[in-house]
Amino acid sequence: MENNSTFVNIPEQQQYSKILYYLNLIGLFILVSGFTLYLTGVFSPLVPLEELPRYWSLPLDQYLEKTNMPTGWQWTSKLVYGDVTPLLGIAVLASVTFVCYFVLLLQFLKRGVKILALIVSIELLLIMLSASNLIQITH
Repeated sequence: MENNSTFVNIPEQQQYSKILYYLNLIGLFILVSGFTLYLTGVFSPLVPLEELPRYWSLPLDQYLEKTNMPTGWQWTSKLVYGDVTPLLGIAVLASVTFVCYFVLLLQFLKRGVKILALIVSIELLLIMLSASNLIQITH
């Protein structure tokens, strides 16, 4: 028995994959570039490299206090430091799913697929809620 059926991606899948591919390339480029700027000394680090071994064994709260490292979204104000710059690449990579889902939402709304648009809207809401840091789980 021969199977002559072929699989065809719907336009939303093709759009999602293109966005995913290019944003991942951009994020990886920013991450590697930022790390290279840090390693080459073009951007001076917030915590000097020679002092870093002193802080490795500290608990997180003490490390943050002694090094004045940013927490939460404060890193965006310290992008001029070489050890913080690579976080921009990480942020881009972390936002890829949000951007892809947002485009999906627009496509589903345009096509009139209300159930899928609702599902994607809920997913976007949950992503924004988790990124906002309004819900915190502590140990």
